[in-house]
This record gives sequence, structure tokens and C-alpha cells, in this order.
Amino acid sequence: MSSLQEGPSIVDRVESIADGRPALIAVGGWALIEAVVFPVVPDVLLYALVVAAPRRVIHLLGAAIVGALVGSAILAAFVAVRPAEATSVVIALPAIDESTISATQSAIARDGLVAFAGFGPGTPLKVDTLAWTVDDRSPLLLVLGVVLNRVTRIGPGVLLMATTGLLAPRFVRRHARPLIVVYAAFWLALYAAYWS
Repeated sequence: MSSLQEGPSIVDRVESIADGRPALIAVGGWALIEAVVFPVVPDVLLYALVVAAPRRVIHLLGAAIVGALVGSAILAAFVAVRPAEATSVVIALPAIDESTISATQSAIARDGLVAFAGFGPGTPLKVDTLAWTVDDRSPLLLVLGVVLNRVTRIGPGVLLMATTGLLAPRFVRRHARPLIVVYAAFWLALYAAYWS
């Protein structure tokens, strides 16, 4: 009598993906386009990869930071050359308007680089980059601001997911399907509330 062999679990497959270069490219690419025009944060992909492969946390978070730096540099260059057009592109995105940009400019004028920091949802990085560049501030300091933003905004969630993956791998594997449903529902609810 032959026994049926089970294939790799969902978590095993995600872990396998997280171990490869395509995951770094996907996270970095997502972070890049989100820093310019995409309205959904790379955390959506990053957290899922990190919970399945917590030992890859530094590589994956690093890819997100590098992607954000490249995207912010692209946006800053666009703003420097065509500030009105760049502002129009950013304002056309969900949950961003002129008052968002004005409030961010005020925060940067008051707090400098510290205005880039924050925990959880907040001003999109692209708005920080736009406000910083429109006010003709240092490109070198913009680099520090982008890193500060990604570490404070994405870092805590990455740490939580990596810790979960390290401390409760059996739970994650055993309950992968319902956890995926909860995870997807969380992001859908968050963006529905944020964009409304």
C-alpha cells in the first residue's frame, strides 16, 4: 500500500522564494515604485516573506531600503526639474492632496529630518521626498531621511514578523491558510480606511 506524500506547505514555498534573488528584486522593485508613484507599501510583500524566512530579514529589509533610496532619488530628480508636474503626479494618488503636501512642508520646516520618522501609517515617503526637494533642501540629507523613514515605518513590522517566524514557526505553518486570509483582510481594511 503506497502512502500519499504531501508537497511543500505554503510557508515552505514562501520561504523558498524568500531565499532567492527574485525576492530581493521584487521587494526592492516594489519599494522603488512605491517611493515614486505606487500607492501600496512594500510591507505587504516584505512581511509575508520575513515571517516565512526570518533569517533573511536583513537582506529583505535592506532591499526595501535600497529600493526606496533609488525611487526617492528618481522622484527628487523629477521634482528638481519639473516641480509642478511632479506635484501633480503625487497629488493624483489616493489620499494625497495639496493640504497633505503643505502639512509635510510645515513639519519638515519645523522638525527637519525628524519629520521623516514615524511609526505605522502616516505621510507617504513620496510626499516627504516631494516636500523636501521642493524646498530645495540637501540631497545628501534626503538620503538620511529616506533611511530614517524606512527604518521607523517598516522596521517595527519587519521585527514583529521576523520574531513571529522565529518563535512560532509551527503555529505559522499549521495555520498558514487562515493567517493568509487574516493578513489579506488586514491590508484590505487598512487601505480601504486610508483611501476613504
